[in-house]
Amino acid sequence: MASVRPTLEDFSNSINKYIGFIPMCFVSWFVWSMIDDPFMADLLFAFGFWFIIPLVVWAIVVFLQSFWTKGLLWKIYMIWGCAIIILIGAYYISPTKFGTICNPDIMAEHYDKNKSELQELINYTNQSLDKGAQMQLEFEHGEISIFHVLGKNDSLRSNNWDVHSKDRIGSLMNVVGLNDEELKNIRRKLKKLGCISVETATTHSDFVDIGFRRVDMGMYSYRIYSRPMNAEEKKEYDEDPMFIPYTDRVVFEYGGGAAGPQSFGEDIKEEFMKKHQLLSDENNDNKSNSHVIRTFIRVLC
Repeated sequence: MASVRPTLEDFSNSINKYIGFIPMCFVSWFVWSMIDDPFMADLLFAFGFWFIIPLVVWAIVVFLQSFWTKGLLWKIYMIWGCAIIILIGAYYISPTKFGTICNPDIMAEHYDKNKSELQELINYTNQSLDKGAQMQLEFEHGEISIFHVLGKNDSLRSNNWDVHSKDRIGSLMNVVGLNDEELKNIRRKLKKLGCISVETATTHSDFVDIGFRRVDMGMYSYRIYSRPMNAEEKKEYDEDPMFIPYTDRVVFEYGGGAAGPQSFGEDIKEEFMKKHQLLSDENNDNKSNSHVIRTFIRVLC
């Protein structure tokens, strides 16, 4: 029986079928980049517009073709495309779940839910460090992205980014008096809290900064005092758009990067503080009313 030789059309169909992996893989990677690092995705799109658009269109064509083309691989393309659409939809419906947006309202809600655990993290970190030592420790995807240290007898801080070497990590831990177990516990506590960094107080300060979330190149943080702020400190925070006083011991902070906003902005700060003041007034009124009712009941009894 004579063998059937493949035609040029068969070869073309085979190539088209397998080459669909290229646009599908690229779009999957680009969508995840949008979620994981929006700034880099925006930068890539800005400089690679004419490269990205054809690949996206190609991926759409492959996805649509999968609905009427038979074969296991085309069914994989169909499921793959549906998964990408679901991921994009979930991201735009609830971007806060992906940690890609932040604002004072989100920070307030997160703090109120986790204030006890945040204080536990601060206490544990301070107790783990040598007395007089200072540290800024940040994690990104489970790896140490920042590890700045100042030993108790040092006058200059050692600044270190993207520290991956075990030997280097060990030497930096020795500077501030941390051991392996304490470092793991700090990482675990930060992850459980949905936070990414902790920076201990300087010599003349009574606060610790807890990094909550990075969005693009900016950082949203909690500045938590060990005592009530004095009038001068509160006045400084009131006047600086980078800070929003939340309680007499807690300040929200936004620090911008090389690009993008450099502060919360006056409008956002003013709107939040007005809203927060109204809620505080309502809570005080409720407490006052409850006190009156309890007093009245005691008199009757």
